Amino acid sequence: MKLRTLLVGAVAGLLLTACGGGSTPKDVTTAFVQALADGDCAKAKEMAVETAAETVQGTIDAGCTKYATTIKSVDCTESGETAACTCVEDRDGMEYTFKYDLKKADGAWKVSSYQKDFGDMDMGM
Repeated sequence: MKLRTLLVGAVAGLLLTACGGGSTPKDVTTAFVQALADGDCAKAKEMAVETAAETVQGTIDAGCTKYATTIKSVDCTESGETAACTCVEDRDGMEYTFKYDLKKADGAWKVSSYQKDFGDMDMGM
């Protein structure tokens, strides 16, 4: 009986993780980035709210093209019900940094906005 309870609990935990129910902002950010790269924008949209959901919908409307990326790092800072994450990716030998804002919605972390980090680039402004 104890083994059965343990197995049911383990399977439930795996299902929650596999469905994008990551328990940390880092997990959610990683899954979100990978879903976009895999061309699975529907999955990415499930992990998004607010501006991020609108941006993903725009990507869906444009065709949601798959692309190759390697996630080099994801670093997050939590502050209560919000988090800020920085993700560094390698795409075709070029390194890109993106900033992700997350918030808790219905008890789960969701990406609320994201944008490319231009760093110290002088944009002529």
